[in-house]
Amino acid sequence: LQQFLGFANYYNRFVPQYAKLAAPLTNLLKKNTPYKWDPKHQEAVELLKQALTSSPVLILPDPKRNYVIEADASDQAVGAVLMQDQGNGLQPIAYLSKKLHGEELNYPIHYKEALAIIIAFKAWRYYLEGRRTTVYTSAYACQLYGRFTTPSMSNF
Repeated sequence: LQQFLGFANYYNRFVPQYAKLAAPLTNLLKKNTPYKWDPKHQEAVELLKQALTSSPVLILPDPKRNYVIEADASDQAVGAVLMQDQGNGLQPIAYLSKKLHGEELNYPIHYKEALAIIIAFKAWRYYLEGRRTTVYTSAYACQLYGRFTTPSMSNF
């Protein structure tokens, strides 16, 4: 299982929602967790294998064009996709995802969505600096991010 996850993780930037797909398997490898293979684990393996063999083809970024980030969050993970329209509609350039840990799991959904956006901007900073970037997210509260004054949001 560790070898499979190591292989899959190497290609995670090509797999949408990688952290969410791999979560049942990574949870199985935690210390002090009994190793009991369930149908949900087999389903996670199959979904990862399918994603690794059929993910959309990534395009190379055009530094002269603007970017689009689509960010999303779930109970256990956050993720984003960096896209660009180079004449054929929006196409993916890169994916990222992060499994949530500790107190992050207890964040309200709009904090998780904001976290996804922040992680995306940090990861893709070298693409985005100096370029207009549109961000799509399902959490309206993220539009107010610049106005958050709570300590937990300012720590992001």
